[in-house]
Amino acid sequence: MPTPTPTPTSPPAESTPLTEAQRAADAALAPKAAAFVDAFSNGAPILLTDGRVTFVSTRDGIPALYVGDTKNPAAPPRKLPAPPDERVRGYSVLPDERTVLFTSDVKSDENFAIFRVELDGTGLKNLTPDAKLRRDRPVPAAKKNGVFAFSTHTTTDRIARVMVGNVDGTPPREIAEDPTGGNVVGVSPDGARVLFMRFASENEQVLFGVDVASGRPKRVYPAEGTAKLGAAAFAEDGSGIYVAVERAGAPPEVLLLDAATLAERARYVERGVPTGSIDGLAVSPTGDRVAIIVDAGNRSEVRLLDAKTLALGTKPKLGPGAVWSPRFSPDGKRVALTLVRPEAPADIVALDAKTGDVTGLRADPRPGMAKTLKIDARIEVLKAFDGLALPVNVYVPKNAPVRKLPTLVLIHGGPSGSAELRWSSTIAFFNSMGFAVVEPNIRGSTGFGVDYEKADDREKRGDALKDVESVNAWARAQPWCDGGKLAIGGISYGGYMTLLALTRQPTLWGAGIDGSGMSDLRTMEKNETQTLRAYDDTEFGALGKDDALLAEWSPLKDVSKIVAPVFVYQGEHDPVTPRSEADQIVRALRGKSVPVEYMLVENEGHGLTRRENLVAYLARTYRFLATAWKLEPPR
Repeated sequence: MPTPTPTPTSPPAESTPLTEAQRAADAALAPKAAAFVDAFSNGAPILLTDGRVTFVSTRDGIPALYVGDTKNPAAPPRKLPAPPDERVRGYSVLPDERTVLFTSDVKSDENFAIFRVELDGTGLKNLTPDAKLRRDRPVPAAKKNGVFAFSTHTTTDRIARVMVGNVDGTPPREIAEDPTGGNVVGVSPDGARVLFMRFASENEQVLFGVDVASGRPKRVYPAEGTAKLGAAAFAEDGSGIYVAVERAGAPPEVLLLDAATLAERARYVERGVPTGSIDGLAVSPTGDRVAIIVDAGNRSEVRLLDAKTLALGTKPKLGPGAVWSPRFSPDGKRVALTLVRPEAPADIVALDAKTGDVTGLRADPRPGMAKTLKIDARIEVLKAFDGLALPVNVYVPKNAPVRKLPTLVLIHGGPSGSAELRWSSTIAFFNSMGFAVVEPNIRGSTGFGVDYEKADDREKRGDALKDVESVNAWARAQPWCDGGKLAIGGISYGGYMTLLALTRQPTLWGAGIDGSGMSDLRTMEKNETQTLRAYDDTEFGALGKDDALLAEWSPLKDVSKIVAPVFVYQGEHDPVTPRSEADQIVRALRGKSVPVEYMLVENEGHGLTRRENLVAYLARTYRFLATAWKLEPPR
């Protein structure tokens, strides 16, 4: 018989009240943490015809939209209006380059509304004021100004609704729905067709073209069954459709299909990163080039292809780091990108489409960065229990005194994500406080092939946990690691794996930092936003069918085995890992003689968005570890 799904009935757990001494310690640490948080990130650039650039930045403490001048990158950018004290998520600039569409939610609850605002700062308006729904980024038609499409979901079912709207304020209308779930990924230049990607699971997608007038879907790719699809877009003139495809045991590809017949016109096969995935694709408005981002797991690479033949053109050498959000300039001569290297926060750059040369689009002062330590950031590869190669990012302070360092192992979110070698305020702060930081890409991570990504699914979760044990053993053997002061932490899936490691490997870890982690997979699947079930049914098991499996790999099952101190962070409005997951583990730990501190934040959702909360999180987690381990403050 299936194991019954528990329903949380106990009262919510309250935040840990801090003593005066703890508050004083946190206040003393806050300026040190703020120096790294205030070294803000810039991203998602869109180049405009007149030399301006729009982008998202955290410079004022929360993601917001700005307009800058690429001819004077040191000049302060102009902030565009948005709902007060709320973040901006995805955005688009309309073809006339006068209007911006963006999404924003309240207290990071992921019920996104779509807003419009003029680039001159006037006309802020909510275009979807009718209901609280999760709305994805609006995608505009390139040659029919004002028309855009988006997908929307409720939290209680998987149904994706395909919507078409207009900036004139006409209420968006639903043209189609899909019971399996998915997202709008493209709109034809004339606004007559919408590309919709159905998600059956993390590795099973189907691309459809939806006729806007009739709402009828037409299957685009694959012809039958499912495939792992990374990105898709219409050609500049609407006559073709680009699709990024990944298959087990084969290198990733980009196909160009005829939009009318769906016959294959051209194909690109990625040879440089044969196990990677293509998670970004942009088409030049001049119709001559396509830019793709190749996710290699611990780094990203860019390729520029001929738009007609998909022959490889420019292969820029960007060095180690992560690259996101490609977008061509209106004249097709440059590609705007988000670039984050290990030595500096994320920033916006332009790539010459012909030569591959990189030019920075901003020259912002970041005073706190002048005081940061030089870090030795590198990629190591160790062997797992079964001989599988495990890539590991290592961040160790350069020129530090020769001594053993307390070490923090951070597990990335996902599970199907990856840790790219890049700058992070969390890593930089802990390095500055005398820690070594290790980020492993355990099995289940993306960018290392389909087989590697699927190697932790369902019953194989234990293999990923064995990878964590291998990382622990490897770290202990390094000359810079103090094995007696070895902590594990992470947010989302990283928080879940932290709890799982603390329960299954209690003697290996000296402390844990659980950020928004799942404590019981059954209650998580029952209470989370239901569109996520398309991923979780395959990744962990299906609620009501695989309840015994879900219970087996739930940390709450073995909470009695935890002996290390645990710090728990949770956003109150989190729809991905609901608050009840943190409450459950905190209540269970408070019934034991294990130090536990609970940081519950009222104006956050999944993870951390706001400056003041991230500063407090960094200060409190360091103070928690320093107290548990009796650490001396770094000189």
